[in-house]
Amino acid sequence: MQCRVHAGQLGRLYPEFKASSAEVVVILGDTPERARKYAESLKLPFPVLADVDRDVYHQFGLEKTLFVIQRTASVIIDQGGVIRYLKQATNPNTWLAESRELLQAAKDLARK
Repeated sequence: MQCRVHAGQLGRLYPEFKASSAEVVVILGDTPERARKYAESLKLPFPVLADVDRDVYHQFGLEKTLFVIQRTASVIIDQGGVIRYLKQATNPNTWLAESRELLQAAKDLARK
């Protein structure tokens, strides 16, 4: 549930991300159909991609803790493909506070 709130926050901040020449993409560890429904239900202005085999989740060490709490990560990759920001979270409250921090990191990168 908290990830839905976080995605919604990113949707509301999307114009500011775009103004910083940043793109937002959410990767859902599920089927393409579920990813489409997730994006539609939240009316997200950015793509939601499906990671059916959870390869991206595994690559970033985003396994569930205690079998129920999904670890998440926010990543900023520059145009050269270099990771410039990475924040992993397990605490659902952190997900909600992260949107503004992520936007500020995108703005800072755009200024460089």
